[in-house]
This record gives sequence, structure tokens and C-alpha cells, in this order.
Amino acid sequence: MPLPLPDVAWPVLAAVPLIVLAAYTMFGATGFGSSLIAVPLLAHAFPLTFAVPFVTTLDGAATVTASRAQWRDAAWPEIRRILPAALAGIALGATVLVNLPRAPAMLALGLFVGAYGVWHWLGARKMSRANPWWSVPIGVVGGVFSVLFGTGGPIYMVYLSARLRDKTALRATSSLLVTFSVWTRIAVFVVSGLLLDAPMLVLAAMMIPLMFAGLRLGNRLHHALSAPGVLRLVSVLLVANGGLLVARALGALR
Repeated sequence: MPLPLPDVAWPVLAAVPLIVLAAYTMFGATGFGSSLIAVPLLAHAFPLTFAVPFVTTLDGAATVTASRAQWRDAAWPEIRRILPAALAGIALGATVLVNLPRAPAMLALGLFVGAYGVWHWLGARKMSRANPWWSVPIGVVGGVFSVLFGTGGPIYMVYLSARLRDKTALRATSSLLVTFSVWTRIAVFVVSGLLLDAPMLVLAAMMIPLMFAGLRLGNRLHHALSAPGVLRLVSVLLVANGGLLVARALGALR
């Protein structure tokens, strides 16, 4: 009996392992970014109501693995400060996701990804020192985006990078914050029924070995490569992919 896989063309299914490997290499190297890479690429062939829960399922295993090794390095005051607002944002984003048509959702994702890529390329993400009260709007916006597009990590990083100067503490804090966000999203998606799709769960289970391979490769890159150089390369990919998503969405809206 064949496995229940998503009803898409085989070339699309063949591309999924490559997307997963690239996405979790990014996560292993930086502590965030798996959804930022995977969701926009998957959105070309899958609706966000499939792509976001799919990546969230893999994130659940990835974050637990990564967080166990980084627990002691995290800046817990920052996590306690931003987490309540992030949970409120997740609740708001879940309401929007189930009611947002695919073309407008793809357009919003493309604009966000492209703008974030440009911002990274220009080096504008660094702030001198963020006031702790910024944790409230940042947490809410990050929570909303984490549910809509699976990309709350970059929003949190804007704030955390302006609060934490230690590279190890920054990666650990970001990773743990994403962990809490991911498992909250998993609970929300189970309740809403988005995480009860058999083909999606089968495909996610098949991708777990590649997810772990990406984490291992990313951890090596974290120690071996220049962080600014990696982020600039990612910025170019985000701008290009964001532009493609916007073009597809505008074509579908005509």
C-alpha cells in the first residue's frame, strides 16, 4: 500500500528534501531561519496552511535537539520578558491564518521576505541598544508572523541582537525562544486541525533525517564561516524568492 503523500507533481516532492536540508543548515548555523528559508520556497507549490504546519512539525524536533545543548547559555530574563507578548501574537495569528486566501497570503509573505532580505543586505538590523519595553510589540508581531508564515525568529532577532552582545548567548536565547513558539504553534495547529493532515505528517516524518543532517552541518558552519558573509548570501536568496512570490501572487489576483 503506497504512502499517503501530498497530491503534487513528483518534481515538487523531489525538491522538498533539498529545501529541508538548506533550511535546517541555516537554523543550525544561526539559531533561527528554518521557516524563513523553507516556507517561502514551499509556498510556490503548497498553500500556507500546509507549508507552515509542515515546517512547524520539523521545527518541533529540531528545536528540542538544539535547545538541550544551549539551555545554560540563554539569557533567561530576555525570554521571560518577550514570551508573554509572543504567545498573544500567536493566538492572533492563528485566527488570521485559517481565514486568509492563498493569493493575498502569498503576496504578504513575498513582501515580508523580500523586505527582510533587503534590510539584512543593507545592514539595518543592528540597533545600538533596545529598550526592554520593545519586547512587547516585537513579541506580538513575532508571534503573529510565526503563525502566518512560520518566520517569527527574525523578528525576535531584531530585538535580541540589540540586547545581547555575546554570540553564544544570542544564538541560545533565540533558539529557546523559537522552541517555546514552535511548541505553542503545534498545540494551536492540532486544535485547529491543520496538523492532522496525514500526507503532510508522512512527508514531515520522511524529512526528519535530512533535518538532523542540516542541523549538524549548520553547527559546523557556525564555527567555521563568517556570520556576515552567510547572512549576506541568505539576503540575496530571500530577495529573489520574495520577488518570485510577489509576481506569482499578483498574477493569481488578476
